[in-house]
Order: sequence, then structure tokens, then C-alpha cells
Amino acid sequence: MKILFISHDANRAGAQIFLLNIMQYFQKKQMPMHLLLLGEGALENDFAKICPISKYPQAISNTPINFPNKVLNKFGLKDNNPIQKAREDLKIKLLSQNFDCIYTNTIATAWVMPELLSYLKIPVITHIHELEFSIQLYSSAENRDFLFSHTTKLIACSQAVADNIIQNHHLSEDKVEVIHSFVNNEEVLNRAAVTNHIEIRKKYQIPENAFVIGGCGNAEWRKGLDIFALLAKNLLHNLDVDIHFAWVGVRKEGDYYEQVLFDVKKMGIENKVTLIEPTPEAIELITCFDIFVIVSREDPFPLVMLESALLERTIFGFEKTGGCSEFIEQDAGQLFPYLDIPAMSKAVSEYKQNPKTHLGKRAKDKVLTQYSFENSILKIEKLLENLS
Repeated sequence: MKILFISHDANRAGAQIFLLNIMQYFQKKQMPMHLLLLGEGALENDFAKICPISKYPQAISNTPINFPNKVLNKFGLKDNNPIQKAREDLKIKLLSQNFDCIYTNTIATAWVMPELLSYLKIPVITHIHELEFSIQLYSSAENRDFLFSHTTKLIACSQAVADNIIQNHHLSEDKVEVIHSFVNNEEVLNRAAVTNHIEIRKKYQIPENAFVIGGCGNAEWRKGLDIFALLAKNLLHNLDVDIHFAWVGVRKEGDYYEQVLFDVKKMGIENKVTLIEPTPEAIELITCFDIFVIVSREDPFPLVMLESALLERTIFGFEKTGGCSEFIEQDAGQLFPYLDIPAMSKAVSEYKQNPKTHLGKRAKDKVLTQYSFENSILKIEKLLENLS
């Protein structure tokens, strides 16, 4: 079987890392693959080590590629349009590869599928990592309806995602399969084992002896960096000075970042909150956290949750947000009513006084036994076999 994988970009984020792990596994199996990237990103070189990559030609904003052909012809633009020609070249290239199926990753690829499926008449596996807010944000109704209707099998990264797809987008249950996201357990544990905590804290300006509450993810409304700041303010009002907050994955640009930074400064806690740019040392940083908090408003099944669990961090999260509740349940951390910052704050304070390390140990055990790479990749492999 030869697979065309599609990724909306190559940024260092959960869905892209997940895809990278899948492709690395199939590389070891010597499965023929090709990756179509719809955007740029730091993981591009990692993907290139696995298989050939094509990039979807992006339109230049002032190039009238969507004009009717007769208008373009009138002005002599059609034959000379570099974007149009590049897409025709891509079509010829992809058709020549004789793929057996398409594996498209995330709802953010939906916009390109009508064009691709106009000439690639092969089965489609669609892997959805998003809940409803993100589905609405990253796809148009027309494109996602097209994608779902042309999907042979849809993989949901959590039960919460599957339930949403079935209920709100009316896919039949037999077309949807839950295959939980996973991380490379061995790599996470090996990296943690050789981490120098003192050096990592020093490198990222985290006080050496502080009790650290950590978070990780893109600085965006859905991930709740603003909630993290409010949690910090609430806790710093009630706890000793030896407490610190660190969030990994903050691109220090854009309106949302500026708004959160504005609040942090107004609350007078800038010296107690460290905002860290996206870094390949996220795992090493998590080993320095005493508690890992997931303050997302919506999060299907965050991979950083699994990494934190493997590192035996105690995880605090909110109910009704997606995969966090699904994983933690009653035994692998603590859950609080949606956005109940005072309740989470109180629990953090109590944990600091009386650590409940058994929660972290149970979380690690859950990843190793229920949410392992081996369990999920075998399900994906079987799904592919059933297509042929």
C-alpha cells in the first residue's frame, strides 16, 4: 500500500507530532509514503527524513487565480500564472505516484480536499483532532461537509471527538473509529532520565527552588493562557513567595499574547510568570514542574497531557473540555467544574502542603497500559489493511 499523507503544516504541535510518529513507524515497515504539506513549520526536516514531500502551491494575494478562465485569457494571465501552473504540475506528480489511499490529518486540511479528490479517486482516511469550536474555526461548512461525505473511515482522537462528529455532523457510528492519540513513550522517558533540572530551570529563568505550576500549548484563547494567568494571580494571593508559573509554547506576538501580557503586568505578577517560546525541550521543562495544569476551554486529547502523565506529574484540569476528563477520570489527577479557578487554586494549595504523588503514578500507568503507541498504531495499521 502506498499512502499520501496530508498535513495542514509542519509546526511543532500535537497533531503534527502525532502524524510524524505514525509516519516514522511506517517508515520502519518500509511502507511507501508521500507527504503533502499545506504550510510551513519547524518539523519539515523531520518529515523529509521519512519520505518525499510536496508543498501545495499557495496563491499570492494579488494574483487573480480565482477569476474565470475567459477573463484570465483576455488579459493573457492564464498560461503564465505560476500558481496555477504549479498546481497543475502537482496534479501530474501526484497522479503519477499511484497512491492507494489518502490519510488527511486534522480538519484544517478540508479546504484542499475538493481539488485533490477531483483527480485522486482513492479511499480517504480522515483523522480529526478537533472538537466543535475548532472545527467551525478551521473549516468552512462546505469544505467539511465535502470531506466528511467523501471519507471512507474517520479516526477520532478521543471519544469526545467521536461523539461530537456523530452528533453534530451526522456521520454514522460505523464510519467513525476512536483511536486515542499517543506519544513516543520511550523517547519521553529516556529524555526525562537524563534531564538536568537545575540547568533547565536556569536556562529558562525558572527559580531553582520554586514550587512550579506549569502549562503547555499554543498561546491562544482555546488553550486558556489567560486562564493560566488568572490562576496564577489567585494562587499568588494565597500562597508563599516560593511558587512560580511557567507556560511553554508562547509565540510572543499577536493580539492575544499582548492582551495576556497586559493582564499579567496589571496584576503585578510578571516576576512570577515565565512565558517560554515554542521549544524542542518541552519534555525537559515538564520534568521541572510540580503540577501540570490543563486550563483549556476545549482540548480533544492533548498530547502534552500524556507526556506529563508519563513523567508522573499530577495533572489538574477542567470538566467539559474534552479529552482531559476522559483521561483523568477519577484516578489520574483532579478535575474541577468548567473554569472554576478558585476550586483549582484551592486544590493546588492543598497539594503543595500535602503532595498526592499516587495520582502521577496512576497517570503514568494509564498511558503505558491504555494509551500506548503500540495500542493505537496497531489499530491504525489494521484500519489501513481493511481498506485494501
